[in-house]
Amino acid sequence: MKESSTMSETAEFGCVRCGKCCSVLLSEDKGILRGLTLLPDETSLFPENMVKPAMGAGETPRDPGFRVLAYQLAVEPCPHLKNEGCAVYGDRPASCRQFPFSLEPSGDGGPLLGVDLNCPAAARLLESHTQISFEGRGAAVRLLRVKEQAAENPRRTWFYDLRTDRWVRGDSLG
Repeated sequence: MKESSTMSETAEFGCVRCGKCCSVLLSEDKGILRGLTLLPDETSLFPENMVKPAMGAGETPRDPGFRVLAYQLAVEPCPHLKNEGCAVYGDRPASCRQFPFSLEPSGDGGPLLGVDLNCPAAARLLESHTQISFEGRGAAVRLLRVKEQAAENPRRTWFYDLRTDRWVRGDSLG
């Protein structure tokens, strides 16, 4: 019996632009409400009143040396979601470019690859392929660097809770 060739070959992920990932951007994470992560150079893609800080580093958020490492889109759905899909697809943020994949710090030096199976295209692709490449890997690496910075010192890492409009120290999160 001949083995299916699709199981051993690498498949390239292709977004089908269904807009599902653009509709639900707020989620509960370790007890706080979070939005779509934005790198500092991406905040200008959205109206100022829709962007809040997401992650910061320092003794306390009031300290002069405190710095914001990442921001978040505090609304859903994405304001760029139009009938035909993303209106800024070519300039979309790193979080959107990497989706439905993410890289997470593993603690042993190499990142772990996460896949959001709520994405219909990713779920179908994983049914038939064991190796997948995706265009957004560079964006995922940029976001991984921020996560690694946060993991360096949880007592000096802060996350902004959209529900309470307050900073929460990293080591106090569940």
